[in-house]
Amino acid sequence: LIGMAGMQMMMISRTILVDELTGSAFVTGLVTMGFAPTMLLTALFGGVAGDRMERRTVIQATQLASALLSGAIAVLIVFEAITWVHLLIQSLLQGVTFAFMMPARQAIIPRLVRREQVTNAISLSSGGMNLMAVVAPAFAGLIYGRFGPGAVYFIITGLYVLAIVLTGRVPRVPPDR
Repeated sequence: LIGMAGMQMMMISRTILVDELTGSAFVTGLVTMGFAPTMLLTALFGGVAGDRMERRTVIQATQLASALLSGAIAVLIVFEAITWVHLLIQSLLQGVTFAFMMPARQAIIPRLVRREQVTNAISLSSGGMNLMAVVAPAFAGLIYGRFGPGAVYFIITGLYVLAIVLTGRVPRVPPDR
């Protein structure tokens, strides 16, 4: 949930920041949808990784990549060096991390709970992601409006780091033979 909150916060903050930087609806739309092509192109590889690699490691690697991306944007904001191109690159790379994270997340659930609990576990995971899709952007908007985009990106980075730590408490799940 914490990693998903970071992702949702990043998506809304990136959109607002691009619009503030450019004032262009076209550029804002381009950056906002930037994650889709890379996610589409790498989804098959992400699915294979989710099936053939240790799943917790895949999830943590994507959380680390997301933390590094948001941390880099936060630093660029603080030093007033941020441009919309940086945000486009972040969006493109975020699509790759999402393509690897989601299959691993879905594949790990049945291995963490008993067979009769799988449906409930998947429902709980989906419900949590939907909750974060509502709550996290609202929180990001409040922080953005009050403290600026740099604060939001530092919080996002902290959320991803916390997600890495908490995911480390999940048992290792080796790939199926």
